[in-house]
Amino acid sequence: MNSEVMTFKYDGEEERLDKVLVAYLAGRVPCSRSQVERWVEEGFISVNQKVVTKPALKVCAGDTIEIAPLAEKPTHVTPLEMPLEILFEDQYLLVINKPAGLSMHPGAGNVTHTLANAVVFHVGKKQLAVGVSDRPGIVHRLDKDTTGMVVVAKTTAVHGALSKQFAEKTVGRSYQALVFSTPRANRAIQAQEQGEVIAPIGRHPTNRKMMAIVEAGRPATTTWRVIERFAHGTLIECVLKTGRTHQIRVHLNSIGSPVIGDRTYGDFSNLPKNLREAANSFGRQALHAASLAFTHPITGERLSFSANIPDDFESLIRIFRGSDSAS
Repeated sequence: MNSEVMTFKYDGEEERLDKVLVAYLAGRVPCSRSQVERWVEEGFISVNQKVVTKPALKVCAGDTIEIAPLAEKPTHVTPLEMPLEILFEDQYLLVINKPAGLSMHPGAGNVTHTLANAVVFHVGKKQLAVGVSDRPGIVHRLDKDTTGMVVVAKTTAVHGALSKQFAEKTVGRSYQALVFSTPRANRAIQAQEQGEVIAPIGRHPTNRKMMAIVEAGRPATTTWRVIERFAHGTLIECVLKTGRTHQIRVHLNSIGSPVIGDRTYGDFSNLPKNLREAANSFGRQALHAASLAFTHPITGERLSFSANIPDDFESLIRIFRGSDSAS
């Protein structure tokens, strides 16, 4: 990060401060808009010699913008000793195969047992100095009960560069999901071998803990293709073109094929009793982040990683596969 004050005079049309900063910092300090928003909120930015904390503040031509040294600071997250399946690590980042049941970072009701806590223990508080101290290193997120590939940054510069790749959609991500189907229905996943869901996603209008397809939501695109068909389920691969909260789960439910085990969005009342029981016993959505590819921010090398679905997920697939011969 820069160790000196950065000052410039804005000469454009009236615009949001965070957008102006992202444009100015491009090529100087790798960063995403969300990272810039946090720098503003944390008091690193002054406009006309006055510290401001609102990213949406409008700036005009002639305004002088000052960026204080974006010093990396140690996290205050409590270390947690737990085994991590690390697929790659160097002095800049880690790639981890996240297990089920592990949240990405501390939040309401859980401040000690998250991936961020485990990473802090593994790397060390002094070594892991990444912009936002309550989410050290976290570049992108998986749902608590979704397993698979995540990349974690060790420095603020690497965090910003990776965040930018996600924002610019140059990161490759694929998921495997076991979804609901029935022998007689004509759902898209049963009528086609592949398809695409394009629908905006935002907060549910009445249940703020859920996401939904809403007109005012953010654009979202998910592509899918069939891997294997069963009488009452289909194993598919999904590729994200955007990264909205619960995107795959919401999109697949919208076309009549919710992810098996997804108690938030799915209705599985038409599943045979033995398969409903198997899904309930599985205890989570059958969704796995199977692969991840990105460009290393320092070396420029294109890196690709993959991980097989967990054993309990494989067992669930075998049960669905076995139901074909039993029916």
